[in-house]
Amino acid sequence: MNRLDHTDKDVLKRLAIFALLFFFWGFITVLNFAISEHLKQLFSIDYAVGTLIDITFFSSYLVFSSISGSLIERVGYKRSIITGWMLLCLGCFLIYFAIDHRQYYLFLSALFIQAAGITTLQVGANLYVVLMGDKRSAASRLTLLQALNSLGTLLGPVFALSVIRYFSNLPEEIRKNLPVQQLIEIDSANLQLPYLYIGVFMLLFAFVMSIFHIPDIPTSHLEPLNKITSLRKRHVLHFPQLRLGAFAIFAYVGAEVALAKYIETFTDDLSKYYWGCAMIGRFVGAYLLLRYSPRVLVTWAAAVAGVLVFLSIITYGAFSIYCVVAVGLFNSVLFPCIFSLGVNGLGKFSLDGSAILIMFIVGGAVIPFNVLNYSFISYKIAFIIPLCCYVYILVYGKKLSYFEVQEPIVKQGSM
Repeated sequence: MNRLDHTDKDVLKRLAIFALLFFFWGFITVLNFAISEHLKQLFSIDYAVGTLIDITFFSSYLVFSSISGSLIERVGYKRSIITGWMLLCLGCFLIYFAIDHRQYYLFLSALFIQAAGITTLQVGANLYVVLMGDKRSAASRLTLLQALNSLGTLLGPVFALSVIRYFSNLPEEIRKNLPVQQLIEIDSANLQLPYLYIGVFMLLFAFVMSIFHIPDIPTSHLEPLNKITSLRKRHVLHFPQLRLGAFAIFAYVGAEVALAKYIETFTDDLSKYYWGCAMIGRFVGAYLLLRYSPRVLVTWAAAVAGVLVFLSIITYGAFSIYCVVAVGLFNSVLFPCIFSLGVNGLGKFSLDGSAILIMFIVGGAVIPFNVLNYSFISYKIAFIIPLCCYVYILVYGKKLSYFEVQEPIVKQGSM
């Protein structure tokens, strides 16, 4: 086609605004974890109390996913997405206030509000991108936008640390000769500033979204594709691709975060490589998904990721570490593909399905916590947990994501 018709142009415009949305929530999501050591120093907290940061953030998915789904159902996608965005902005400003006044539990409350906003965005935006165009390219669209989310994840800490270091007003030649702990103490005085700048910018972006046309995509009239043998099976959790996909999301997020935290114990560069691999993998994956089905990519990506984790367990030194870094490349396509497979064929249950899948992101708190506890014995033992996660995801892609399709409905309302 030499020219795009009006509908195609509208879709591209919406994709562009959602691309910025994905980028900026990735940008802010990782910020709290990137400066976690500074936060521990600032609030004078130990390891046990510091774990509340992860628990607070990921528990919001468990609490707010169903609420977000109900909100979208009542007021539509646009208003819900803007509401989530404003909660994210409010969280940034409250975090600024909490850090400025050295109030750790106020910081956790602000983080919970911020995470509630991200949960609303996740439930609405991921599903909207899947539904907004051709079903065959849904996974590709979502993977492409998730790549921009990864770009934000990569650049967020760089921006934050640059702002903090700029205002610490410490010459680079002196900085190079100071111990890491002393640098953290110096930089911690300016931790609140990135949140202020990001919050102000996001308020401006909220105004842009408010004047942009984002039409609703109703699904309440669509019947599910699944063959349902019993009339009583009318709940979203009765659909196997969704129910089993939720556990796949739980396993994927948990394994990804657990491996990221392991890499962070070495150097910042390794962590950048890990998330950088995820970003590159998503750009490549968006292209591959135009040629191969999400099931194929989930199966192969999980298989290779599992092999890399296994190699990391049985080897030592730099090779073992770089095997874990390389997992990021194959993690890249798992979330968008699993999400697309999970909501596939749900029809009028699509919004409920999206909420369930996002709810299971809570695996990002549960699995890393257990991996870290077993790591006190040995990381070789602890890595059996993410290895099992990738085995389950492989099985989901290969077999569990399939469902039996009902025969075409001849008479209206026969289900």
